[in-house]
Amino acid sequence: MRNANGTGSISKLKGNRRKPFVLYSPSFFDSNINKYRKLPIAYFSSREEAEIYRIAYFSNNTDMLKLNNKNNKITFEEVYSIWIKYKNLKNSSLKNIHSYFNNSLKLHKLPIANINGILLQDIFHSLNLSNGTLRNLKSFWSNLWDFAVLNDFANKNYPKYLKLPMKEKGKRTSKRERVFSSEELVILWSNLYKDKRNIVDIVLILCYTGLRISELLNIKIKDINLKHTYIDIVDSKTSSGIRKVVISDKILPLIKKRIDFRNTYLFSKINGSQYKYDAFDNHFRLLCKELALNYHTIHDTRHTFASMLSNIQADKDTIIKMIGHSSYKTTSKIYIHKTLSDMKNVVDMI
Repeated sequence: MRNANGTGSISKLKGNRRKPFVLYSPSFFDSNINKYRKLPIAYFSSREEAEIYRIAYFSNNTDMLKLNNKNNKITFEEVYSIWIKYKNLKNSSLKNIHSYFNNSLKLHKLPIANINGILLQDIFHSLNLSNGTLRNLKSFWSNLWDFAVLNDFANKNYPKYLKLPMKEKGKRTSKRERVFSSEELVILWSNLYKDKRNIVDIVLILCYTGLRISELLNIKIKDINLKHTYIDIVDSKTSSGIRKVVISDKILPLIKKRIDFRNTYLFSKINGSQYKYDAFDNHFRLLCKELALNYHTIHDTRHTFASMLSNIQADKDTIIKMIGHSSYKTTSKIYIHKTLSDMKNVVDMI
């Protein structure tokens, strides 16, 4: 099989040699002798050894060979140092991954081949992190273990089977205020388009629509009716969640600003891909800390919306319909049209 261009060549030298196979550099023109030539890079006892080294050498991956020579003593930290070197990540992603690496301190000096599922699960549950951060950490470990298994540093990707703690880290619901206070909403509005993660507008849209985060992140641009100012929720965790959500005048400019017809989803990353829950959950928690808000989960935005509607004495059935709960029955198209109009008047009072 022909080698790829620029990856040298392997030849067997004549005679009785301890290392008869030689890896040559790609041919190059030597102006001193006015002809093409190639230089020997290294010698090997077998063609297989030479081929492995050739691939590693021309992919700038010779560090991998050093780790392979250590057999089962390669540590988590050493595997990470090689893995991250070839990830070619942007600074923002690199910063997050470095944070997950720091969260893995208990694993750093352990040989990765000796880390089994029981040990990993025990360490995972011992970390004082939110479930959102743990989900991201699990994903980070899983990617690292995929790399380790692929290169024979580990036998199995144990992180894929890790279970999140049953209880969320943080303040218990009964001991905290779930609703965003009016002062906190003012802080959010004051920081609109000023936060480095650019998510304040998403949090405000959640607070003024009562949407579940899964519903919000699955909104496609084609589901937004700007003429009649509502969003068609076509993907929800419950059948009653399939509904029309009216857009209040307060957040209409925020939604319009988010619309980019080059993308499929309303909330997309810079590269146009869909914004995922784990990434948003992590950014949301960091935002709350940076703005000195009380401890909140994303779901608190739904409680905030329902409470604001209740405070202005909105009709009970209207609240249930807008939140998307099951106790409100589907009605005829004429009645829904009328209800949409009524709901629009209600949300504009918030």
